[in-house]
Amino acid sequence: MLGHRPSQTSFADTDEWYKRIPARSVWAQMRAWTAAHLHDADFAHWYAETGRPSIPPSLIVPLLILALRQGWSDQEAVDAAFYDDRVKFALGLSRSPEITLDRSTLCKYRGRLLAVDADRLLLRQTLTVAAEAGLLGAEEDLVDSFMVAGAAARQGTLTLIRRAVAAVLRQGAADGIPAPPLERTDYAERRRPAIPWADPAARQALLQELVTDGRTCGAWYTGARAGSESLQQAVQLLATVTEQDIEPDPNGGVRIAQRVAADRVISTVDPAMRHGRKTTATKVDGYKSHQLTQSTPPAQGARLVTAVLVSPANVADGDRLAALVTERGALTGQVPRQVMGDTAYGPTTVQAAVTAVAPTTTVVAPVPPTNNHGGLFPKTAFLVDCTAETVTCPHGVLVAYTAVRPRQDGRRVVRWAAVTCQACPLRAQCVAGPRPRSLSIRADEAVIQAARQQQATPEWQARYRRRSHVEHVQAQQSRHGGRQGRYWGERKTLWQERLVAVAYNIMELARVAALPRPEPGPGAVACA
Repeated sequence: MLGHRPSQTSFADTDEWYKRIPARSVWAQMRAWTAAHLHDADFAHWYAETGRPSIPPSLIVPLLILALRQGWSDQEAVDAAFYDDRVKFALGLSRSPEITLDRSTLCKYRGRLLAVDADRLLLRQTLTVAAEAGLLGAEEDLVDSFMVAGAAARQGTLTLIRRAVAAVLRQGAADGIPAPPLERTDYAERRRPAIPWADPAARQALLQELVTDGRTCGAWYTGARAGSESLQQAVQLLATVTEQDIEPDPNGGVRIAQRVAADRVISTVDPAMRHGRKTTATKVDGYKSHQLTQSTPPAQGARLVTAVLVSPANVADGDRLAALVTERGALTGQVPRQVMGDTAYGPTTVQAAVTAVAPTTTVVAPVPPTNNHGGLFPKTAFLVDCTAETVTCPHGVLVAYTAVRPRQDGRRVVRWAAVTCQACPLRAQCVAGPRPRSLSIRADEAVIQAARQQQATPEWQARYRRRSHVEHVQAQQSRHGGRQGRYWGERKTLWQERLVAVAYNIMELARVAALPRPEPGPGAVACA
């Protein structure tokens, strides 16, 4: 049965404690948003007409948003709802709230809200309010991403294989399938194997046993013993973690390879997590939050988050732009005329992917820079004439590439004559090693050259300075729950990032006076 929040005040409210809550604070703005746009009646289809009244949904949703923003656990959020006057005011409760709440209630509601994509609906609601207030346009959006540290711990190769074997054995037992004969019998134990870990030979013997058992389980639980879908997924994960980090050794066994596998699984607890780098100095194990932000100066309107997607941390930024534009159209009913991003969105393949889903949207981004290894002449120091199909080096030597056969990806590699390079006075600035200088000419070289010329103009550079606005928006979200993952799995991480964006949008709408001021006193939040 649908429950409603108590609306009466108590003697504890006679000192007008609620007047101490700043009107521009997140507590006051969350209260104003809940009163205007979140009603218990919206959730009536979840409940039967008879039975014990539930905790009001209009109380749980803002509490979940505030918990993410403040970095609270479920228990800390419950305690804040009972003991923190600011949270009581945000939830529209009396100072002596007549309500029963515990952390299991938050878990159950989170599961129900996830099942109906409530996070996406809430983000859409903030954008609908902005559109009704005339604050949402479709002229230009800014795009960028930031790393989200995963909630699960990164595991080493030995732990990955051992945990994956244990998961397969547990699921096989649940499906009633007997286990195969294995080298080791301690997979049910949570402790790591009792071996002398400082001894390389002991670690190598353990690796050999784990790989053997992993391959045995993979062969055992296939075919006639395939079992349930959960078992098949566990076997697939086991096959991945067993083989991704190893290679044959000269003695006929296996050893850990001195490399990093492409798309390497780093946790059996959260298999979707990946290694990712935002810069060469910063590595994160987890996910990446991709976002579109409306390009609006703060003095002129609301700088809103218009779309949010999450991917494993190793996914390139440009690979998600087309999906972001599609999501923006689904949430707001319109796609931006142009999207501005950094060099990660500069490749022509990104524009082609966006054009395929939104033909009217153009991508404005710098062309990725050329390499300048060891201080040698970069590609931009060479004059490429795509019409005449010639390249002129910094010393003025011209080479034609008309007869050069294109490679599979359309590139043509141009090389200068070895004799010419050897006699060149600029060789020390151009080539490192005995080979002559070579240059790669892309299939879309003419487009790249034209883009570089345009980006060198003062007008383009002045326009591109607006891109930095997205950094301020994402800095706000990073400070309020966006950077550290709270849950396992890509879907729950998306839930977190969307709710963080919802809280940001609510504060941004309040900043430009698109939300009503909160009503004074407790018990003023609408319920019907």
